[in-house]
Amino acid sequence: MTEREKMLAGQLYDCGDEELLNQWHKAKNLARDYNQTDSENAAEKDHILTELLGGRGSNLWIKHRFC
Repeated sequence: MTEREKMLAGQLYDCGDEELLNQWHKAKNLARDYNQTDSENAAEKDHILTELLGGRGSNLWIKHRFC
């Protein structure tokens, strides 16, 4: 069982696992990109949210700083 599988199953896991750290860095970078994108650039904000969240309902947007 991978550390990610353990995490998703609610078991103890190693948060220093390379796969999990890579995903964490990717998410932090996408959140930074979202925060730095001009509010008028709705298409880019939409693209970033889709990449970050994987799936979502329509008309989702985040107003305040996203961490």
